[in-house]
Amino acid sequence: MMPWVGVNSIYLGVDIAGKDNTWAAALSPRNGDLEVVAPLHRASLKEILIYCEKNNVVAVAIDAQLTVAMSDESGFRTSDYELRKLLPTDCRNWVASINSLMAVPVRGRLLAETLSSIVGTLLETHPRACLLLGLSRSAGTAVRNYKGSNPSSEEHVVKLVENWCDRFHITPSDEVPIDHNALDSLVCATIPYLYHHMPEKLLKLKHEAEDKTGRGPFYVAAPVSESEVSLA
Repeated sequence: MMPWVGVNSIYLGVDIAGKDNTWAAALSPRNGDLEVVAPLHRASLKEILIYCEKNNVVAVAIDAQLTVAMSDESGFRTSDYELRKLLPTDCRNWVASINSLMAVPVRGRLLAETLSSIVGTLLETHPRACLLLGLSRSAGTAVRNYKGSNPSSEEHVVKLVENWCDRFHITPSDEVPIDHNALDSLVCATIPYLYHHMPEKLLKLKHEAEDKTGRGPFYVAAPVSESEVSLA
């Protein structure tokens, strides 16, 4: 029996945090666009595993460092330095050291290892960097301020959801939670779709350590020129 025949592929994004604040989003191609096929929601690692087992999830992108090397004693990989150079000076602290995060890379690598026998493509990504690189310059203020206690953070989340969905032809579910983690999971879900269908819109960041271990190459949205996209 082949239960997935005729079922569209699903691309999953996971914004890793603690056990009570990890978010997941699922996208699937529909009529030339991408449709959110499961509500953006908080999910345990076990729930994510079960979802992948029961659905035709072909690719997952995770917001966590999925590779590590003993030789990277500072906690920064060559891929991290490469990404930092792509970002404006005031945004480079978004790329954190593995040493400073601890739980996030541990949970991310645990999820990737567990999914490796179920899902064909596993990627690492960085949703905030993707938003800054993949949207027009006019979105820069929103990307810098959609997290934290900024009184306008919810307004920025709404703008960024609209802009990201516009950019990549995503049909959101009726109610996208106004939460920066929900937005991050939506961005994460977009990356594996692009990897399979529009790889030219992605940039691969290389972790060059010979002793690296883990699963999942690191991809972010390729820097977009103002001639490619014009968003409000």
